[in-house]
Amino acid sequence: MVARYIFMGDRIMYDTSLLLYTAVALLIVWGVREYLIRHKNINMDDINLSPYIRFLKLKCRKIYLKWKFSSKKNLMIDKRTGVNSLIMLKTGENKATVMATLRQITGIDYNTAKSIVDSTPSRFMVNVSEKEAQMTKKALEFVGAEIEIE
Repeated sequence: MVARYIFMGDRIMYDTSLLLYTAVALLIVWGVREYLIRHKNINMDDINLSPYIRFLKLKCRKIYLKWKFSSKKNLMIDKRTGVNSLIMLKTGENKATVMATLRQITGIDYNTAKSIVDSTPSRFMVNVSEKEAQMTKKALEFVGAEIEIE
């Protein structure tokens, strides 16, 4: 039974508020069920809920992933000097050296450089001129990273 006893000093009172809330909730569910049967010809007993549950799971997953990666939006450095893009495929043995070199070349802060290095393979520079792309690629490959120009 959905009710509880409340001890008030020397008296014991029977709290019916939970019982009342349960009765109201059941009445609402019954009313919605009857409305759907009578006015919309929908029988709740015949409905297969698995596609709707699958849809809700996928939607929740999409929202979660969007929230999780929302902080990684600005990981690309946009130079606007050309049309080339640089993609870091692997960081190599020493991530710290790659981060330091990346910071010296681009002038980005430590957290952004760490995010770029940790999220490999990733595109990290866009709209770069051919000369600057080649120089950046050579500098980062010298410290052990694997870079691709696209």
